[in-house]
Amino acid sequence: MLALCITALVFYFPANFLPVLEIHFFGSIRTTTVFQGAFAVFDQGYWLVGLAVLAAAVIGPGLLLLSILVQILIVKWGLNNVFWRKSLKQLLKCHGVLSQLTMLEIYVISFLVSSFQLSDFSDIYFGMGTFCFTMLFLVTLFLQREYDLEHMWTLLEGHR
Repeated sequence: MLALCITALVFYFPANFLPVLEIHFFGSIRTTTVFQGAFAVFDQGYWLVGLAVLAAAVIGPGLLLLSILVQILIVKWGLNNVFWRKSLKQLLKCHGVLSQLTMLEIYVISFLVSSFQLSDFSDIYFGMGTFCFTMLFLVTLFLQREYDLEHMWTLLEGHR
């Protein structure tokens, strides 16, 4: 799990800050990142949708990965004092919300749908951000498959 978590964190920043799509339309070239896309929706007046994109594609996955990383490190290093036990307990309580907030698959599908819809009247190129975002999705999927919340709770109880 530690290797998957570190791999996901390596893909996290390029996935959000490198260009996802490059659109060539009548000589004009536009690129966008996931982060810029969320703020573009804000600028168009759809602040609730922009907030949802920001939360589910940028903030949620980052918090989930950091939470799992800290949990793994607490257990792996055997940090057993009161502060670390309370921290682990809070992270375990928040895990369900963070995993529900992370919706990377929706955005991978939306990249594909938008590229097919726009391809009739413009040239669409996937950027390195698309690759990183797709890899982030896959690695996070495998990480969540390996993560066992019940096992983490038993490890917390075992540290007492």
